Amino acid sequence: MNPLFKHLSADTLSALENQLTIIDDTSDEELFDFLLEELDLSAEQAEAAIALRPQYMGRLFLNGNSPLYQDTPVYVDPAAGFIFHGQLTEYQILTIYRMLLASRHGTRLKLNAHECAGLNNDGQLYWTPYNSLQPGTVYEVYGFEHRQFEDGHWQGETLAQTTAAIQHPEFID
Repeated sequence: MNPLFKHLSADTLSALENQLTIIDDTSDEELFDFLLEELDLSAEQAEAAIALRPQYMGRLFLNGNSPLYQDTPVYVDPAAGFIFHGQLTEYQILTIYRMLLASRHGTRLKLNAHECAGLNNDGQLYWTPYNSLQPGTVYEVYGFEHRQFEDGHWQGETLAQTTAAIQHPEFID
């Protein structure tokens, strides 16, 4: 997060992000005045926020992963899927897995040739082994562990493999 915004309250950050996502004909000068008067931002904070405004146009960001919060934001393009630059954090990857699975109750997300992820009935994310020759086989499920994540990917996978599961998701019934 930009150090200028680090000490703002959650409510102020939420209101600021709402203003940045509004697509209307409000000029930067009008937005600047609003940020000073209504959100009590400093002039330096308001200018930094307005500089982020073009990055919000026509994009849907993962919660907490917009330019306001991240140097490498993650957003959804309806035609191209998830868009990001650089390596994703463990939190970002798990958030994307949840998003991909949330609207597909009962399906699993193929992570690689031998593993998949799913959401249990309580909405908790898990991973489990997978065998394409025996797709109906039930295996033990495991939670994702922080120590299994390194340099933008899961142990036993390359960065490209971890990223492929997000950029080109395959679902298993």
